[in-house]
Amino acid sequence: MKAMLLAAGLGTRMLPLTLTAPKPLLPVLGRAMARQTLRRLARFGVERAVLNLHHMPDRVRDDLGEGDEDGLPGLSYTHEPQLLGTGGGIGNAAPHLRGDGAFLVCNGDFLADIDLDAARRHHRESGMLATLVVTACRPGYSVVEIDAGGRIASLAGLPRQVGADAARRGLFTGVHIMEESVLERIPREGPSSIVRDVYLDLIEEGKLGSFVHPGFWWEFGSPALYLDGSMKLLRLSAEQRSAVGDFDPVREQGEARVAFGAGAKLDATASLHGGVALGFAAFVGRGARIQDSIVMPEAWVGPDVRLSRSIVGGGVEVREGFEGDGLVLAQDPGGKTPLPPGCRRQDGILIAPIEG
Repeated sequence: MKAMLLAAGLGTRMLPLTLTAPKPLLPVLGRAMARQTLRRLARFGVERAVLNLHHMPDRVRDDLGEGDEDGLPGLSYTHEPQLLGTGGGIGNAAPHLRGDGAFLVCNGDFLADIDLDAARRHHRESGMLATLVVTACRPGYSVVEIDAGGRIASLAGLPRQVGADAARRGLFTGVHIMEESVLERIPREGPSSIVRDVYLDLIEEGKLGSFVHPGFWWEFGSPALYLDGSMKLLRLSAEQRSAVGDFDPVREQGEARVAFGAGAKLDATASLHGGVALGFAAFVGRGARIQDSIVMPEAWVGPDVRLSRSIVGGGVEVREGFEGDGLVLAQDPGGKTPLPPGCRRQDGILIAPIEG
């Protein structure tokens, strides 16, 4: 089976972290999201996957390579000098997706324990042209309404608000299963929306189906979601966590549950509390106190630093005595790079509130 990982976005909701790193390579408990998703696709029989790229494309290519090792499927790439939207991105990648029947499309900013074998089987037996994997509704997400036959009746109120007629409601996880014939429905030139330009017609034809996922699903699309999702993963049992992905080892450390990346070091006088993720070669210095936070790979947290509910970006140096609650600390690309609203420069790093 073939698949596509949607990876072309600018990552604007993850600013300022994505000023110096493409979102697909941001680590969750030590492992890049793109690698996590691609390895899971491979475990479910995906042999080839294509990624669409736009923001820092060379960084993604250099990190993932051609696949076929480290549990990855074989990889191909498309480059979008102009962002094409979900529909245009899929259409542009059509030559990589044809030739093996129905294919998968996955958003690049979530992790889940979706049973893709069951989803594909359900799609095949349903006779739908496309199937969307949905899960339970949550505040802040558009509602998907499903009729009694399991067909999608509306997406975010389009083409009509079904309301009381809906048999079930949920949110779209970002996993699509499509027949190759759907590719012919995507406009051939320029940007397009898979919902407005393709799925609304399939809804009217009764050919857009649903598969309900009852398990873990979390989007890591903003700093707050990224932190909350990491804390949720830390609280899962080892068995539950392994069903989602392959993460850094998690163990109890005093009053904390901690994911330890290879080479991470913690001074004997430092203390960790709640949930903490320490990335590859991260360092936490003398007397520092960290609670419910993420310290990304090769970051350095100095003596007597106090951090709570914060994210320290990869390679960031947090100076001695710094105190922060609810902050993102990121590398400063320097130059005349415009900063997102609420972000400031201080001591050579960027500082922004975690809640935008």
